[in-house]
Amino acid sequence: MNTLRKKFIPKLLLLLFALQVPTAFATHNVSRYFPFIERTEEYIIKKRSHLTPSFFYVNASSAHRRGGSTGGIPELWGMYDLKDVIASLQAVNPLADPIMAVTGNNALANRSIQFRPREKVGVVGLQLNYEQDLHFAGFQVGASLAVMNLNATMGYNFDREHSDPIFNSIFLTERQKTEQDLLVDKIRRVTHDTIGFTSNIWNEAGFGDLDVHLRWNHIFDHVLLMRSIDINAQLGAIVPTGFTSEINMPGSLSIGSNGHWGLYVDLITALELKPDWTLGFIFGWAHLFPHTRTLQIPFNNEPAIFSSIVGRVRMKPGETFKISPFFTLGNLTDGLDFQVRYTYLRHSDDVWTDMRSDKTIQSYLQRGGDLIAQKENLSRWRAQYVTLQLTYDTKIAMKNYTCAPVLFAGYDIPIGGNGIAKAHQFTVGVELHF
Repeated sequence: MNTLRKKFIPKLLLLLFALQVPTAFATHNVSRYFPFIERTEEYIIKKRSHLTPSFFYVNASSAHRRGGSTGGIPELWGMYDLKDVIASLQAVNPLADPIMAVTGNNALANRSIQFRPREKVGVVGLQLNYEQDLHFAGFQVGASLAVMNLNATMGYNFDREHSDPIFNSIFLTERQKTEQDLLVDKIRRVTHDTIGFTSNIWNEAGFGDLDVHLRWNHIFDHVLLMRSIDINAQLGAIVPTGFTSEINMPGSLSIGSNGHWGLYVDLITALELKPDWTLGFIFGWAHLFPHTRTLQIPFNNEPAIFSSIVGRVRMKPGETFKISPFFTLGNLTDGLDFQVRYTYLRHSDDVWTDMRSDKTIQSYLQRGGDLIAQKENLSRWRAQYVTLQLTYDTKIAMKNYTCAPVLFAGYDIPIGGNGIAKAHQFTVGVELHF
């Protein structure tokens, strides 16, 4: 018993200390904006406890729209038509008339004036992952957290082609087109100012979601003509410590679970087919619990992030599923491994419920009809990524360094999807053993 205490208590204290380190994203992907694909080494630790600090950089400037075409990241909420945005504003403030204020007449009232919102997002941060083997019945515990700085910049391009025919007359000169471009952009800016949008630039520093988990591991040696089969089953919780979007900033983005508590289950197996050849599979399911918060609620067709109606909304997120096969080629040279991995993520529809006590101004949720299904469909997404990773294990390379560090560098590449941002992620870090 004394021996058990000597082994277990110091490790438990180290785990509790690691959970207090101010760092933030959950490693599990429940966000359409950023990949944050967990490393396989954080599942398959081979009974070696470790602490892993890593630096990451993520950038995205376009998105796979619902339907498959490429567009701006804000278009994940739907297509922007200034006519719809003004209708939302006037539902809340009937005296507001941006078109009259700018032009002095209503010639452009109720005419389609479409824009293509664009956004460039960059994230830089530090992630800390801790994994502890308990040396008891194959159980292991761990946690992951990260701290980061996010910068997002928005812009708007007038889409003349898809707007009202008045903007597409063959008799328009280039000068007249330029004047129209300036005019409709001024109407858009006045509309945004009247709604209360503050800036096209959003910068936020803080935490993402905390991931804590319990894992069971078992290794079968020399079975089924393979050197080993490493099986892992992981149960984890997502704690919503990350920052969320702001109602006065259309370009603001939620990090991780968007304020929802979550639960996930992952099943992982690694098949060592022959020396230095490992084939593995990860299957995952994540569930986010309903949560009520203050959000913008569409009046009609306008994207939620450009709506003038603000109130309490109960969000019931859809389920997220993951399939991720990987192959590792070990010892290319002493201690150097290469891994290629494919990840497929699928998220089902989110369901919104209008929880405002005063529904005098009706949102699309009160009017019902096909629009509810259309909005729910926009919350559905699929993502496909390929991850390339190089790992250098100093112990295998016969380097006698303290903590037997394993150096790694990875690149997550978006190769397809529907309803997601095309985010590229670069990661470098070191795995320290004890």
